[in-house]
Amino acid sequence: MLKKRGDWSLTEGINHFVLHLYIQQPDDNRKPGMNAWFGTEFNRHNTWFNQADTYFDYLRRCQHLLQQGKYVADVCYFIGENTPIMTGGRVPEIPDGYSYDYINAEVIMDRLSVKDGRFVLPDGMSYKVMVLPPFKTMRPELLEKIEALVKQGGIILGPKPEKSPSLQNFPNCDEQVKLLADKLWSGNYENGKMTLHYGQGKVMDGYEISEVFNSINLTKDVDVPSETPVLWTHRREADMDIYFITNQSDALIELSPVFRVDSKLKPQLWDAVSGEIRALPDYEITSTGIKVPLKMEATQSWFVVFTNENNKIVKPTYKSNFPKYEELFKLEAPYNVDFTNKDIGPKEPIVFNDLIDWSKSEDEHIKYYSGTAVYSTTFNLDEVSKNQDIFINLGNISVMAKVKLNGTDIGGVWLAPYRLNISDAIKTGENTLEIEVVNLWRNQLIKDKQRPDAEKYTWLVTDDIKPEDKLQPSGLLGPVVIETVKY
Repeated sequence: MLKKRGDWSLTEGINHFVLHLYIQQPDDNRKPGMNAWFGTEFNRHNTWFNQADTYFDYLRRCQHLLQQGKYVADVCYFIGENTPIMTGGRVPEIPDGYSYDYINAEVIMDRLSVKDGRFVLPDGMSYKVMVLPPFKTMRPELLEKIEALVKQGGIILGPKPEKSPSLQNFPNCDEQVKLLADKLWSGNYENGKMTLHYGQGKVMDGYEISEVFNSINLTKDVDVPSETPVLWTHRREADMDIYFITNQSDALIELSPVFRVDSKLKPQLWDAVSGEIRALPDYEITSTGIKVPLKMEATQSWFVVFTNENNKIVKPTYKSNFPKYEELFKLEAPYNVDFTNKDIGPKEPIVFNDLIDWSKSEDEHIKYYSGTAVYSTTFNLDEVSKNQDIFINLGNISVMAKVKLNGTDIGGVWLAPYRLNISDAIKTGENTLEIEVVNLWRNQLIKDKQRPDAEKYTWLVTDDIKPEDKLQPSGLLGPVVIETVKY
């Protein structure tokens, strides 16, 4: 069943089992939620539990798109016939810019064929090159199937097998392997390398995969400089190429990948955090694909989608891929801050004349506070333009926040940039703003190490907390800025 959330269709119930597993609670007369020594403890007593929906919206959007079409891989590594074996090595290693898959003997025997020079499976998966493992054995019936695939146009890379790993039909099985292998690997070796054209296909040995790709003019699927700290994956369906690309660093990066797609397609940016879909007007058609300038905040991810279908775009096209945000004004203090957990926080709301890190406060109820605090303030706006988007940028927060403007829920943020579109909620005149910020349990856990056992507020089974541990930055750190982007 498909469910509309934001602008994307999301599969209802994707994560249902995971959520059901972790958030079941014991009866109220028992201690709540036992933590494990591995993974992330996930229950209703997490400080961030009530704000986790924004993170799981992101996961659902990612999971939905990453199930569309078929995974794009240029190489299938045969894992061999040794037992027990579930996966294989990559010898030689695949170069940057390409993707791979693993394949076993059963799939080769029963499901694999060759079409238009690619190894093809019935479900549509396909590969340009099959790499054999660095083993000396292969069953004769499997080698016969590989011979047939090469005759049909397949390209294989790997060493010559010498005998069968099985005693079935021994010793004839070894003789069959030797006869077939002598045919397939009968080319002349020069400097340890051999290429033999066999039927419509080719057998190669001793080469790096990059050399094989160069020989067949197979360009990189995603071409970026090798030092660029990104990971990516590619899926394809009939009218769409979907690339998921992630910044693996803690810094802003700018890059211009060349994507190996049809030059007739147009790039779009799909933001799995917000659900926004917009066109990317700045791109260049090259001899190897489409070059698209991108900008990625620390640990940020994008879906870059190539299609000619524009019906999913919900925003007018900006003039550049990543327009500059212009500051309208900065929201100055004071903020009225209500720490909602009165057991460990201030009993009454506090006025913050500056946006401070809670962990640096002289008030121990704030310094060691873990949980939710609501920042409230008002601001005035003289005029709201209709031809521009208006955003609130929270600057920096630790660790998550939700925003409400004039009684309207705007949404939540949990990674940079901590920015939300407030165009539909902002108004001329006075505006009322509420920012609900949540931090982690660790600061309160550190405080508990300083309390007598009878006064402790928290408990752990796996306990690595020390009273001298460094406190984590917490709260709304700002600056909070109202920004605009013009179409």
